[in-house]
Amino acid sequence: MRRITTRQLTFAALFAALAVLLSVHPFTFYIVPSVRITFREVPIYLCSITLGPVLGGLCSFIADTAGTFISNSGNAWNPLFALNAVLIGVLPGLIYRFVEPHMKRIFSTSLAIVPTNLIVSLFLASLWLHVLRFDGGLSYWALLLSRLPLIAVMTVVHIILVMLLAPLAKRGIEGGDSK
Repeated sequence: MRRITTRQLTFAALFAALAVLLSVHPFTFYIVPSVRITFREVPIYLCSITLGPVLGGLCSFIADTAGTFISNSGNAWNPLFALNAVLIGVLPGLIYRFVEPHMKRIFSTSLAIVPTNLIVSLFLASLWLHVLRFDGGLSYWALLLSRLPLIAVMTVVHIILVMLLAPLAKRGIEGGDSK
């Protein structure tokens, strides 16, 4: 197993702090209680893709927990949504490690983010919202279909942002000069 360096741990902490910052109210826009626009996942995807699934999962769990306590949204910490956060941190790193050597960066990034958003943000989050009765009285499938268009658009936005920012993050983590 690879050793985690101090530099990698520092960058993971920075990614977690940025995710917490992006999860607070001025940067999160609620359309309805079960549908929101947020860029909180971008630093988590960057952490997972550049530092690996272990640090990605840890970063995401810390960001979710800290963001819940710092946010003024009135939501309590929930282990179901914490599981979602960990999966958002782990899955892209795992998928990216397998496909990255074989594909161009756009395809490997897309293959890391699209299944993660479908599994976690669409299916699991809709299930947890339905089970916990944050669904506004909708059935699971109606809730899922109401969330689908925004998640599809946000998935494309996440892919574009990660594509633009990943080379910068890798250069910083590897200690390259800032030319």
